[in-house]
Amino acid sequence: MSTVNPHYTFQYVQPEAYRYSHDSVFFARWVYEQVKSSKIKCNAILDLCAGCGIIGMDLLFHLDRNPTTASLVTEIDFLEIQSNYSSYFEENKQALLSRLKHPAALSFLNINYNQLSKDHKKYDLIVANPPYFRQGHGTLSHSEFKNRCRFFIDADLKTLVSAISFSLDSRGKAYVLLKSLHEHGINICDEIKEFDFNIKIENVGLIRGVDIYEITANY
Repeated sequence: MSTVNPHYTFQYVQPEAYRYSHDSVFFARWVYEQVKSSKIKCNAILDLCAGCGIIGMDLLFHLDRNPTTASLVTEIDFLEIQSNYSSYFEENKQALLSRLKHPAALSFLNINYNQLSKDHKKYDLIVANPPYFRQGHGTLSHSEFKNRCRFFIDADLKTLVSAISFSLDSRGKAYVLLKSLHEHGINICDEIKEFDFNIKIENVGLIRGVDIYEITANY
């Protein structure tokens, strides 16, 4: 895939210390194409590891521009553990809402995803771009903020998948970007299946060398 974004939305604000890559906007566009072609329900969306909101907002922007998907979304929750992102999220939110024909309720949840439980609300669609690296799989920065963006520090993959399984509606879909760990002898699909969360997982795509996994309930 090209590193040039052919589907520009608007200029996001973000921390200077950690800039998002095109993975986020390409991923949002990819999910939009799935919603459009497969008629995926998406009244309630959860953006996990949301940062300043780019994936969920870009997805909403694309949906809003298409007459057949414009009014599908009523709410998006953006879950992000680092409070540093809150002010950037609010600025991006206002910029996005001013451009939408069918506004939705956008909420910033400053919590860890390990706080999601079976009693939490259910979502039709979940998107997640979690840290690509695990501790021990790369060199840590002197910046705690950068490390928490790049590495699983506040929780782990099992906790993330558990949060998705708790939060996903019985007919919902989750799409997660996860970097291949084959060089470390880890098969992510096999690892997640061993968690035994009563879900189905499938590798369904690729964004600039990063795998896209689809998770659904296994009923």
